[in-house]
Amino acid sequence: MTKLNKFIAFVIFPLLCLSLIILGLLLSGISQSNSRSEGLNVNLTGHLTVDTELGTINIETTDRNHVDIAVKKIWRSRLLIMRPKLVGWIDELFEDFEITIEHDPPDTESDVRIEGKFKRGREYWQEGLKWFKVEIQVTVPRQYDVTLKTASRGDIHVGDLMGTVRAEALGGNIYLGEIQGEVSGETGVSGDIILKGCQSSVNLTAATGDIRAEMTTQPQHPWTLHTSISGAIDVTLYSHIALDIDLQTQGKISSDFSIQPQDEITENRLKGTLNGGGPLLKLHASTGEIRLKRK
Repeated sequence: MTKLNKFIAFVIFPLLCLSLIILGLLLSGISQSNSRSEGLNVNLTGHLTVDTELGTINIETTDRNHVDIAVKKIWRSRLLIMRPKLVGWIDELFEDFEITIEHDPPDTESDVRIEGKFKRGREYWQEGLKWFKVEIQVTVPRQYDVTLKTASRGDIHVGDLMGTVRAEALGGNIYLGEIQGEVSGETGVSGDIILKGCQSSVNLTAATGDIRAEMTTQPQHPWTLHTSISGAIDVTLYSHIALDIDLQTQGKISSDFSIQPQDEITENRLKGTLNGGGPLLKLHASTGEIRLKRK
């Protein structure tokens, strides 16, 4: 064996293997989860409240007099090299983020309340929160009213619902299906709001995020959509819908419809009627664009 071959065999090759092992340790990850589920018999007149310091809230609907709750805590990271210390720390985190479920008997109003919070405070776990996720999924009767709030790193999803919706996502987006009851909600610094339709009144506010909504049927109640810092507002309408229109922004206004001006029309302000007028559609943006689109 030549000196070069010996050098490769006894020096280069072991170093290469060691490097691959270290790289594998650094790139491989920790994945850990903890799940909980619960089913409740309820009255259709009930109200669901979810208030969590962290996580995503998903609401689906059923025709049964039943509420199904599934909660999942998830940790995913690439820190296997620290595993002996980290695994115990993750277990403590899972234990510390407490999910409480309270509910009334099914022969009463049948309200259901879900709360998620850190017992030691969110700041105590700040260093690891980017790896930590919480998912709260609830199936409710279609007639239920819901009040939903997530304070950090989570979206809110609501399917088609006959009840009312109040949603607040301070660190994520809000996605709403076809809602028959009143809708109100807001997002924090960066969240978008998407609404497929509503047959009652609507009041939605986004800070820097966009709002996109569809008006699929003739409304009987006013809609107010507002972006307070920089978000755009897009509303898609069917051609037969009749509305009073009030649009205002420091940005650009565009419309696929012929709006009949009543008293004011400028580059940044448009007030008028569509198809003879009806409930008020009020779209106010700070600097973002406002667009009325034809379906």
